[in-house]
Amino acid sequence: MRRYLETIKSKEAVRKILEHVRPIEEEEMIPAYQGKGRITTRPVYAKCSNPPFVCSAMDGYATMFEKTLEADMTHPLSLAKGSDAVRVNTGDAMPAGMNAVVIREEVEEAGQHIVIRRPLYLWQNVRMIGEDVIEDDMLVPTNHVIGIFDVSMLISAGVTHVPVRRMPKILIIPTGKELMDVYNGSTDTESRGRRLIDSNSHLLAGMAVETGFQATRHAIVADRKELREVVGKSVNDYDVVLINAGSSAGDEDYTEDIIRELGVLVFHGVSMMPGRPAVFGIVRDKPVFGIPGYPVSAAISFQSFLEPVYEKLTSSKVAKRSVIPCLTPYKIPSRIGLEEIVRVNIQKHNGRYYVFPLPRGASILSSMARADGLITIPENIEGYGEDEEIQCQLLKDECDIANRVHIVGSHDLSLDIMRDLMKKAHPEADLLSTHTGSLSGILAIKKGVADLCTTHIFDESEKVYNIPVIEKYLSGRNVVLVHIAKRQQGLVIKKGNPKKITGIGDIGREDIRFINRQFGSGTRILLDLLIKEKGIKKESIRGYEREESSHTAVGIMVRESVADTGVAIYAVAKLFSLDFIPLAEEEYDLVVTGEFAEDQRFAKLMAIIRSDVFRKRLEEAGGYNTGHTGAIKYGKL
Repeated sequence: MRRYLETIKSKEAVRKILEHVRPIEEEEMIPAYQGKGRITTRPVYAKCSNPPFVCSAMDGYATMFEKTLEADMTHPLSLAKGSDAVRVNTGDAMPAGMNAVVIREEVEEAGQHIVIRRPLYLWQNVRMIGEDVIEDDMLVPTNHVIGIFDVSMLISAGVTHVPVRRMPKILIIPTGKELMDVYNGSTDTESRGRRLIDSNSHLLAGMAVETGFQATRHAIVADRKELREVVGKSVNDYDVVLINAGSSAGDEDYTEDIIRELGVLVFHGVSMMPGRPAVFGIVRDKPVFGIPGYPVSAAISFQSFLEPVYEKLTSSKVAKRSVIPCLTPYKIPSRIGLEEIVRVNIQKHNGRYYVFPLPRGASILSSMARADGLITIPENIEGYGEDEEIQCQLLKDECDIANRVHIVGSHDLSLDIMRDLMKKAHPEADLLSTHTGSLSGILAIKKGVADLCTTHIFDESEKVYNIPVIEKYLSGRNVVLVHIAKRQQGLVIKKGNPKKITGIGDIGREDIRFINRQFGSGTRILLDLLIKEKGIKKESIRGYEREESSHTAVGIMVRESVADTGVAIYAVAKLFSLDFIPLAEEEYDLVVTGEFAEDQRFAKLMAIIRSDVFRKRLEEAGGYNTGHTGAIKYGKL
């Protein structure tokens, strides 16, 4: 009688198991609404913007904000319905020429007129095109586990079908003549006799489904002959076979013998408690497990061995939820009297976690899909202060957050390409980019809350990109500057150039509506330098105060005529079929702390940046010069 005396450690057991498991490569296209929990085989891009047009964010009346400026509580303003004010509901397209909405509760009806008692501002209560998602944005990369918020985001962006890996199939076989199926017969004591109710197979099937398997429960198998037949047939139709009970050393424990007869036994016995009698083998290239019959042992064995198998089959990670303490890198304001749940990204630096709030608008579904966690701001405080410790409920695995590459700073399409290539080459890894602007990224490194930032800041006096600003703000710090690419920055304008814009000198014209980038971004710094050289005053630029945080946001605003022009990279002009007037060729670089430069995660990132496929994809995007991509411009590795 075997006593599985030659047990192995659990880590060794997992290693042996994974040596015999091959990832599933088959792809299938499924409706996006069925995508939750499925894993992408390719990056998925938005088919349309969300919202796809400029629309009302409230029920009320659309009007022109310019006509409301004289309204106040003592001098109410009357607007004619139809000409000055048009009734709209939430989600309605804004009528031509209208640029603000007064909400229904603030309107006094007066026959064919409405009366208002306060002025509006430009785009008040209006959702801009692409506020949530912009056409051709990469929504999810390769090897991404689609979440429920991803599903809604994909559909809202016009994606009807997604390419995913075939779901791994697992067969769960309950064994033992002492068992009965509570759903297949009477459960009263007399009918049941001296038999146990099978609950383990339901537990294991539930855990399998929660993990991501397509799970099937077999009927209870009571004898050796039947079990051998079931296993022999099922390995042809399933990716994993899981036998529950019969793995120990009793007279009716047949699992080890059957695996030996049909295939190869890899191990029997693991030095952990509970779960010691676990069995693993290979039958016709399929993994076959025997796990103990006690419920806790069965559950622990599943978590220990089947979750890693799922990860190997699908090239993904099984998410685990927890709550961790985090620090606020800067103030996070909130309104008193309102409990607010804020979506955040999380950055681990020097052993501490920092939360970076995502867009909070109720319509910004994409920020929920991309969030790492949630923080709650109580109703009795006006937000959190800088460097305050708070609790964060994780939506993603803490290990994934800690081990991923997080880049803050300037936005560029190359970051999406890096992320996709990172996930493709290293499914267990990921790359997150937070678009705070070049200068904010450098200041985050100075403060010690970030290890990497992207930047393209031009020094007016030295006529050099990035190095002077590093020497100014990071003097004495051990940092490395890695060149990503040279890129063309310029004015993006509607196809055919209907406003006859010829250069930067035209953005001060009264008939030109401009869209700007956020304060601290390299693009904003470049713009301010160019208008200074031309003698253009900021106040003369219609829309100078209107800020967006990405090049693609600028591009979509111009394409959809919300603005006439803005500064963006050539790749965005190509993406949205816009005309392009070059202004400068900039150097887009990556700043890395010396400490992180020694990290294996950075080694993976550098391998991607220096790869031929990265250069090729940049060149295909357009407007990039990759002649020195991956070169070290400052510091030493």
